[in-house]
Amino acid sequence: MNSWKKILLIVAPLTVVVAAPLVLRDSGVEDFDRADLRLDVITPHTETLRREFGEAFAAYWEKKTGESVYVNFLVPGGTSECVRVIGNGFDAARERGETGCGIDVFFGGGAYDFAIQAKLDRFEKLRIFQTHPELFGENGIPATLSGETFYDPDHAWIGSVLSSFGICYNTDLLVERGLAAPVSWDDLGDPGYVRGIALADTTKSSSVTKSFEMLVQQKIQEELALADSGEERALVVARGWDASMHLIQRIGANARYFTDSSAKIPRDVAQGNAVAGMCIDFYGRTTSETLKKGDGSSRLQYVMPSGGSSISVDPVAVMRGAPHPELAQSFVEFVLSREGQMLWAAAPGNIPGPTYRALRRLPIRPDLYEGETLAAMIDGAAMPFEEARKFTYDRKLTGHLFSPLRVIIKVMCIDPHDEMKEAWGALIEAGFPPQATARFHDVSAVSYGLAGGSIKASLKKGKVESVKLMNELGGFFRENYREALRLAEEGR
Repeated sequence: MNSWKKILLIVAPLTVVVAAPLVLRDSGVEDFDRADLRLDVITPHTETLRREFGEAFAAYWEKKTGESVYVNFLVPGGTSECVRVIGNGFDAARERGETGCGIDVFFGGGAYDFAIQAKLDRFEKLRIFQTHPELFGENGIPATLSGETFYDPDHAWIGSVLSSFGICYNTDLLVERGLAAPVSWDDLGDPGYVRGIALADTTKSSSVTKSFEMLVQQKIQEELALADSGEERALVVARGWDASMHLIQRIGANARYFTDSSAKIPRDVAQGNAVAGMCIDFYGRTTSETLKKGDGSSRLQYVMPSGGSSISVDPVAVMRGAPHPELAQSFVEFVLSREGQMLWAAAPGNIPGPTYRALRRLPIRPDLYEGETLAAMIDGAAMPFEEARKFTYDRKLTGHLFSPLRVIIKVMCIDPHDEMKEAWGALIEAGFPPQATARFHDVSAVSYGLAGGSIKASLKKGKVESVKLMNELGGFFRENYREALRLAEEGR
């Protein structure tokens, strides 16, 4: 069975959307049947980004070897959906007694998901560490920075570009509501944003979960910074966790909706369907780019909360048993090359740079933040390696709670959203009476200890236990919000 048929067996039952493959315009290759080679890449990346990298790699490969290559992007949705497809592919391959899942490269997503896949031994070791050792070392791509991992210690994956998490906002709607531009996560919990925040379902978007984890980290670290020297650390951490849950509740209550894709958030904010939203930096910047007027202004802006986000990476990896291993390894090397890195950062027309549209992302290679390459970067002034030092991600605080956090936000904000919004509206109207506010913010069922204990343990026991847990927690919060509504209407 050829690799393409294997992929169809994997994706067809899941109704995965297979994006129209990218074509090198100048080569005369019109479909994959006419190309010498085909590279199958699963990715959550946008069409704009796929087009730039697909065509650029095809041109690079043809110039290098004389062969045409067809970069076929498989796009099931966000990172979580990509992971599901990969998992199903390996399960199917194991039943057939085969090694790989029929896919060559996993491109884009979060380091957390790539680390999980590496532990499951689903990646080949990357050869770039041997072929291009100059990219690493003292002045090269760091193994870690401010608590974030930039590449796998066993070289199973490597970051391809930098990412931060922040807020996109619509300047016109801020004026309408009389609000100042948001500068912190706390701003999104302001009642002035009621029915105006765009969020994504954390169980379907790793990037949005990561955004919330940054918020949690900041709240815990703020508590630790203010704590008395003699106070027990565990108590301070638990207090910071509760403060973050309260802020997440306020933001969730302000939410107009929870979408299934984080990429939709800046588009909806730009279109005026929401005032602001939590998003990855490049989604915010690229959407802002598309709305630029002649004077350079845009109604959509992006801000990274100072001290409220680490700088992390979007990785790339070669799949175990890749049908085209040489081509897959070369794709990774291209992405990390000077030409590949400047696709992320430069304006169209620059050489190297993108052909069609600015991607507005920040390269992972420190050596490019100087001279002519820095001058060619649209957002080079962000200087991410300097910004990263303002926030240190402490994996011990929340790294083990990534999966529980996904579920907690769902049962606390998404599933009971109607009850939550009704209670929040009553609290605002009543001026936040103390008993009602305290009941609204009762997060005892998802405390720091329970999140890392019984909640995490239940999620590991399988789907039945997970559903049971979510029903119980969802019921807890629904009852809280109903009681908060009643107390608020009574002015208590």
